[in-house]
Amino acid sequence: MKLVNQHVRLRATEPSDAELIYAWENDPENWLVSNTIAPYSMHHILQFIEKGNDIYADHQCRFMIEDLQQHPVGCIDLYDFDPKNHRVGLGILIDKGFREKGIGKEALGLAIRYCFQMLEVHSIFANILSSNEASIRMFESLDFEHRGTRKEWLWNGEEYCDERFYQLLASKHQG
Repeated sequence: MKLVNQHVRLRATEPSDAELIYAWENDPENWLVSNTIAPYSMHHILQFIEKGNDIYADHQCRFMIEDLQQHPVGCIDLYDFDPKNHRVGLGILIDKGFREKGIGKEALGLAIRYCFQMLEVHSIFANILSSNEASIRMFESLDFEHRGTRKEWLWNGEEYCDERFYQLLASKHQG
């Protein structure tokens, strides 16, 4: 299965991605949704990349999102993969300079197809901050359904934030 369409492609992480991943992972604005409170070392990032993307062994994997000029513009993480119950979590990060251009939606479409066709999951889920209206619109436009809200679930250092739980079932997927 090729993970490419007219605008983007998904690929495995490479050592050349380390600087970019290091910047994303160490941006405190991303820590709330990644459940992190401390920066990652370059050594840790390189170990993560070198380990590879074996979703069956690690129950997670990361795809880099590239535009068709092969510029990395974001990443998609599959996490909490549960082959017994046929489900996987999906998260996306688009670099600040590439947001609101449709790249995220295109990349999510590829990841959704991969999850349903290659991983043969029944359910894909996503956790989205209630304040992240752009992500909510994007996931809903791809037929994810809001299934519930975890009230005051995440602490951002100043206040508690709500987190919304979204789900896309294979039987509801239009692709």
